[in-house]
Amino acid sequence: MDSTPLRTLLEAWHDRLLAVTEAEAQEVVGTRWSRKELLGHLIDSAANNHQRFIRLQQGDLQGLAGYAQEHWVAAGQYQRAAWSDLVALWWQYHRQLALIIDGIDPACGGRVWQEGGVDLEALVLDYPRHQLHHLERLL
Repeated sequence: MDSTPLRTLLEAWHDRLLAVTEAEAQEVVGTRWSRKELLGHLIDSAANNHQRFIRLQQGDLQGLAGYAQEHWVAAGQYQRAAWSDLVALWWQYHRQLALIIDGIDPACGGRVWQEGGVDLEALVLDYPRHQLHHLERLL
């Protein structure tokens, strides 16, 4: 499969994220999360989709729970982390996901994550869109 959309997003947003100050990163954007927590949500999304991208290459997937995002963000303690560390983690984790995506055999694309009701190809295609949706809210 092709990680170009994800790699393009990473290149477009890395420096923009680094330009956010620590004070700005602490601020709540929208109604519930700070910039740090919102970026943490994107890191959590990477962790959850990492599992899906790998496991769906083995076959249809059952038994992998969904993502309780409020709990994950609270438990992740992102508000206590340094902004530059969060940006680095987001950047590196997504570079690894891009490598994984590039290595997915297209023949695996139709394998279905039962709990999510979606196949691997759809997950991979939607992933950069989900990231962008939240990144745009961040700035």
